[in-house]
Amino acid sequence: MTRSSSLNPPVLLTVLMTLLLAARLIVLASPQTITVYFFVVEGCEHCARVENYISSIKTRYPEVIFKRFDISNNDTGIELFIALAEGFNITEELREVPTVFIGDTCLVGEKEIVQNLEEAILEYSHGREYRDKAGEIITAFIEQHKPTVTLPSLVSVVVAAFIDSLNPCAFATIVLLITYSLQAGSSRRMLTTCGAFIIGVMASYLAAGIGLLYVISTASFRSLLRYIVGSAAILFSILEFKEFFYYGRGLSLEQPGALTRILGKYSETMSIGGGFLVGMAVSMVELPCTGGIYITILYLLSKIGLTLEVFLLLLLYNLIFILPLAAILLIVYFGRSVIEIDAWRIEKRRYMRLLAGVLLLIVGVAIIAGLI
Repeated sequence: MTRSSSLNPPVLLTVLMTLLLAARLIVLASPQTITVYFFVVEGCEHCARVENYISSIKTRYPEVIFKRFDISNNDTGIELFIALAEGFNITEELREVPTVFIGDTCLVGEKEIVQNLEEAILEYSHGREYRDKAGEIITAFIEQHKPTVTLPSLVSVVVAAFIDSLNPCAFATIVLLITYSLQAGSSRRMLTTCGAFIIGVMASYLAAGIGLLYVISTASFRSLLRYIVGSAAILFSILEFKEFFYYGRGLSLEQPGALTRILGKYSETMSIGGGFLVGMAVSMVELPCTGGIYITILYLLSKIGLTLEVFLLLLLYNLIFILPLAAILLIVYFGRSVIEIDAWRIEKRRYMRLLAGVLLLIVGVAIIAGLI
């Protein structure tokens, strides 16, 4: 009689139960990332005390991630808070700040947070089943409210770029460079050198725009940012209006004398590469003169974020910005006098300033009022 090589059912069941228990112990023992989401508003004393309390316990739990949400003057933040409150079945009368979400737990009010937050962290850290419920709700909320580039965004970028391109500083710069280049060489040399200069201006402005957009998008003081940008736009509009009535007097947006000296010094020996580098350098010198409208547009685009669509909009903005410079260069190359071009610039520059001032004033007030 042969012996059966199979295991008895009780033995097999015991082995399976042992393996399942071991797997559970491994899962429970493995480290897990715990995230604490806390919502506050500016000027709330209870929120301030809770923030101080959270700052005091952070150092004891370096493995825990703390994410702060300030919903002051922030419609999207308020909508997110409501979505979380609904997800955690918090009734409307109990929805207040400060509020903390951790795992499947919600703590409302200063007293409850101070008494129970650290205990909840310890429970989740030592075996209590953890599910980042708040994180799931936030991810779903972001997907549903993900901003997209709309037609108004495209129109605002095109209009702003067109007005910004009609800038006396930029015109004066290209006229100076054309003049010096013609004195130093042929029309063909002027075309290549000034063309490289224009590309340098565009490359520098595009790079600066991407950098500023990233800074604005990730700024922690987002609720104050609209007041800062809006106030800056209004300040620039006042300077533009001043230039309309008293051009070049006092604090002025006219191109700095250093710019003229740079062009005069290097234009005679400038190569294509040199023209490109000078264009990049000069664009930074010019930024106080031309940057008011640009920074305002960057603020508006920061609400969408640094996406491919936004990059293409920035590229479009900068292409429009350099179009008048390229047009002036080609007009002179094909026979028009640079003196005529400069005379036209001087005659119209006050009205260019007026147009920019009106746009900046409207946009600045709209940003502060929360309309855009």
